[in-house]
Amino acid sequence: MVQFHNATEVSYCRIAVISVDPPQVQAAFKAGLGARFPFLSDKGLALTDALGIRETTDKKHGPLPVPYSFALLPDLTIRRTFNGWYMAGRPTPEELRQVMRELMSASRPDFDYSGE
Repeated sequence: MVQFHNATEVSYCRIAVISVDPPQVQAAFKAGLGARFPFLSDKGLALTDALGIRETTDKKHGPLPVPYSFALLPDLTIRRTFNGWYMAGRPTPEELRQVMRELMSASRPDFDYSGE
């Protein structure tokens, strides 16, 4: 995601990560990766519950969110969802690039430069 972020910075796209880790843990992880995008904490699972993505069957590890990737329009409308519960459900960088192309063409009037 760090490498992908470097490519998206020039395209009016933003990446953010949300996890249930406390901010201190996230800060250390972010620094270790060399990431420049925001890492947000949902330690209290408020966002997890608001989105209805709490995993309830794993009693050993406690309540956790199901891992999702969301592609949002500029008004924060969710346009595409990837359920990353299994490895095959996680989006590849190419899939994310294609989704970003779709989102930008839908939201940026200057996306398709026709030379006029």
